[in-house]
Amino acid sequence: MFNNQFSQLEVAIQRLVSENQQLTVALAHSQQLVQQKQDELDSALLQAMEQEELQVATAQRLEALLALFPAKAQPDVVA
Repeated sequence: MFNNQFSQLEVAIQRLVSENQQLTVALAHSQQLVQQKQDELDSALLQAMEQEELQVATAQRLEALLALFPAKAQPDVVA
């Protein structure tokens, strides 16, 4: 009787260990994907910030160029 129960318990433990190993591998893979996506997001955010800085600098240069012309020559700009 005990041999049968021990055998069933051993099979159940082996199954749980196998499932645990599979879940550990899946978790590691998921963590890698999350890190990859985080890196991609960080890169995109940095590019967006750089683009915004470039736009601000370009707008400032345009304003400086427009300031060189007399006020009469400048058309009314509606914002």
